[in-house]
Amino acid sequence: MKCISVKRVPLNEKAFTSPSAAQFYDEHARRFMGSVYRRFARKAAGLVPAGARVLDVGTGTGRLAIELAGTRPDLHVTGVDISEDMLGIARQNAARGGLHDNIEFRQAPAAALPFPDGYFALVTSNASLHLWANPVKVLDEMARVTAPGGYCLVRDNLRLGVFCPFLSLVGRAMRMSKAQRRLWLEAIRASYTPAEVKAILRKSALKDARVSIAPDLLYLDVAWQKHRQ
Repeated sequence: MKCISVKRVPLNEKAFTSPSAAQFYDEHARRFMGSVYRRFARKAAGLVPAGARVLDVGTGTGRLAIELAGTRPDLHVTGVDISEDMLGIARQNAARGGLHDNIEFRQAPAAALPFPDGYFALVTSNASLHLWANPVKVLDEMARVTAPGGYCLVRDNLRLGVFCPFLSLVGRAMRMSKAQRRLWLEAIRASYTPAEVKAILRKSALKDARVSIAPDLLYLDVAWQKHRQ
């Protein structure tokens, strides 16, 4: 797959809403993203007090929400996604892990979260930023439902267009199928650079968020704490 341009190539989130796409995505997440979810969950779970409410936006098949609930069984975790097919698999995954009573999955658009202001102590999102048609609106919604003193953590791919041929070789070494490598590289091409993310944040309620690059250079992290009133 050609991937040498540094120009962003957007993806449509609707491409991930069919039953076949949900199954394919969950298999990819299970096989290749487990360590990412575990590290993110440990970092996030350490920020909130006992019994806190946590929201995972764009939860997909629930892998991060399940890791959060497994890491901190005292948390009240909710995952939202636009795809009911994704959420159906998420509920199955939670049940297999014995966590179906610890997590609620709801269908909802990220740009119109069906929760009151300041409802969650922590709001997370993993690998969804590059799919949002209006990222500023989603970030504003995430900030709205975050409680004063609470946190928003967003992780996504880092666009490394000129390195895609190398990443394809990495995918082969990880024993990804051709289709799985294509999915990974398309997600990277659709993702943002740090400068682009900072420009988006400046237009949002998360304008003072901290942007950093993960040590493996593959992921970009956004961390924000809401001011106490």
